[in-house]
Amino acid sequence: MEKEYVARSAQLALLLEVSAYPKPGNVDRTHDFVDTSYEHFLASSVAVYPVLREAAVSDKGVGDLIRVGAEESVAWQSGGNTHFGALLLLIPLAMAAGACESYDMDALRRKAKEIMRNTSVDDAVEVYRAFPKAKVKVRREVQELDVMEEGSLKEIRAKKLSLYEILTISASYDLISHELVGGFEKTFRYAPLLRDFAEEKRSINDAITHAYLKLLSEEEDTFVKMEFGTEKSKYVTEKARGIVNRGYELKETEEFDEELIREGINPGSTADIIAAALFISILGGLRF
Repeated sequence: MEKEYVARSAQLALLLEVSAYPKPGNVDRTHDFVDTSYEHFLASSVAVYPVLREAAVSDKGVGDLIRVGAEESVAWQSGGNTHFGALLLLIPLAMAAGACESYDMDALRRKAKEIMRNTSVDDAVEVYRAFPKAKVKVRREVQELDVMEEGSLKEIRAKKLSLYEILTISASYDLISHELVGGFEKTFRYAPLLRDFAEEKRSINDAITHAYLKLLSEEEDTFVKMEFGTEKSKYVTEKARGIVNRGYELKETEEFDEELIREGINPGSTADIIAAALFISILGGLRF
C-alpha cells in the first residue's frame, strides 16, 4: 500500500483515539492528566507522522523506527510518554501495510506476524534504548532484562536475544507484549468490530468508546494491574463488563470515567490496542 495512505491512516487513528469521549480513565478532549494534556497527544500524533511513513517503505529495523518515533514524540511536546505503547504496535503494522500491495486483512496480519518473528538483537537493543527517551514510567520490578537497567543491553547482546524473544518473557503480564508475540489477535479482532459499531451507531466517537469499554471488560489492563494490583484491576474489568452488558449507558460510563480519573487509574494499554485496531479499520476503508 502507498506510504502516504498508510501514514495518514495511522495518524488519524491516533487522533481519533485520544479524542473519543468518554473513555474511562484516559485523556480525551474533555479532560487531561496532571502532567499530560490532550494537546500533548495531538502534538505527538503529528510528530510521529514521518516515522509512520518511513515504516511503510523503509528497510530499517522495527526497533530503530520505534526509537526514532519515541524521540520525535517527546521532541514536540512536554507531556512525557503519550504514544509509546501505540508505536510498539503501529510500527510493525505500518511496515506490514507498506509491504502489502492492497488491503487484505489476513495477508496484513500474516506479514505483521512475520515481521515480529524476524526481529533481531539490534531491534531489542533499540527498543530498550527507546524506553528512557519516551519517558516511559516503568512501575513493575522484573527479575531479568529490566528496561531501565543499562546492564540489560549487555545481557541481550551476550545471549543474542531478539526483540520477539524478549517480548515472550513479558507477554505473560503485559498486554502490548502479548499482542506483539501473539499475532496481533486483539487488534485484528477489534478492527471489524469498530467498523460495525460505527455503522450501527453512526458515530465514530461512540464506536471507539464502545470498543474501548468492550476490550476493557474482557482483558485486565497492564497499567492498572501493575500500579494498582490484581484486585483493583479485576474491579475495573468487572465494572466495564457491567456497563457493556447494560448497553453502554452514557451516564454510567461518564461516572466510571470520573471515578478512574479521580483515582488516577489509567487503562493505557487498552487505549493503545484500540488505536491499532482503528488503524487497521481505516486502512480497510472505514469512513465517517
